[in-house]
Amino acid sequence: MVQVANGLIKSDKYPEIKQRYQILKKRRGHKKTIIAIARQLLTAVYHILANHEVYNPKQFVDRPERSMSVREAVEFAKARGFDVLA
Repeated sequence: MVQVANGLIKSDKYPEIKQRYQILKKRRGHKKTIIAIARQLLTAVYHILANHEVYNPKQFVDRPERSMSVREAVEFAKARGFDVLA
């Protein structure tokens, strides 16, 4: 998978993977980013085979928004042992 990841970041066929590589490389460096891309590819291949789906590049680029409501944030803080004043 690492060799596949190295090939994909140099190819223009899948720009979403190349873009993801460029973003991660700024923070992690080349070697760790290649491992991260290989892991993401392996996860994508697993879901494609397990769920009989087709490859959707939008799912690779667009990450779901992770936001909490105030109630969820208070419950999260309480579960971690913080005292929350309402």
